[in-house]
Amino acid sequence: MTRLLMVTTGGTIASGHSGGGGLAPEKNGAEMLPKLEDVSFDVLDLYAIDSTDMSPAHWKLLYDAVTEKLPEYDGIVILHGTDTMAYTGAVLAFTVSTDKPVILTGSMLPFGVPESDAPGNIQFAALITKYRKYPGVHLAFANRVIGGADIHKINSSEKDAFRRYSGFKVSRTLPFPEKPEAFPAVVKLSPFMSGDDLRRSADGHKSVIIETYGAGGLPAGEITDTVGELAKKARVTITTPCIGGTEPDRYEAGRRALAAGAFSGGMMSTECAAVYEWIVGNSGRHI
Repeated sequence: MTRLLMVTTGGTIASGHSGGGGLAPEKNGAEMLPKLEDVSFDVLDLYAIDSTDMSPAHWKLLYDAVTEKLPEYDGIVILHGTDTMAYTGAVLAFTVSTDKPVILTGSMLPFGVPESDAPGNIQFAALITKYRKYPGVHLAFANRVIGGADIHKINSSEKDAFRRYSGFKVSRTLPFPEKPEAFPAVVKLSPFMSGDDLRRSADGHKSVIIETYGAGGLPAGEITDTVGELAKKARVTITTPCIGGTEPDRYEAGRRALAAGAFSGGMMSTECAAVYEWIVGNSGRHI
């Protein structure tokens, strides 16, 4: 008999309209358990939040629950909201070292509504966990399996909402920050941004993630000069919203970024790079 733990954290998958307003988490895990032969489930209702409210404090609770409970089970299924799935997947992928499956899933429609994708996603995640084909942290969603640090949400309404970002995999794990006091600034570049805008966004941060254009380029002049200033006192990482990651050597605009002192996020998405910088910024250790 395979023993699995289902951890609930809220999200659309557990939501309903009971308050008379918009959707809000209300269901517990026992209401959403799948039926699988030769599998016994326990449920841990950890918290019930909209995933837009996800924070480092919530990650600590989830990390503690996973690392404490994992020795007792053959695997863990985590129900989570889709909006911050990429952040939570990266947090767990960078910090949980295991050969057992830790499988995240969620849904675009709440459990129990007509044509909901929730039961199918839960069943899929549980099967993936039962057969242990994907050890470590992964997302199981719409019949896709994606590495925890490689999650990329591409759609806010379609059920097939996630893709692999680049194929990025974590080579080794790092300690979870015990006192996470250093937080990265995450800044999205736009044609309207000035050097002063960038300085204000980065002020007081030891790590700055700049989501740039395309393969990872910076505009010439004021922005590049400001990145050079910031790179003297903070770690500046450039990322891109485009699937595939940054290749700053391809264009002169990208080479400008490197010459100014920025690091390339490479195959890491913006969410993954931000989580990585948050972890190393509080531990002093890099992969």
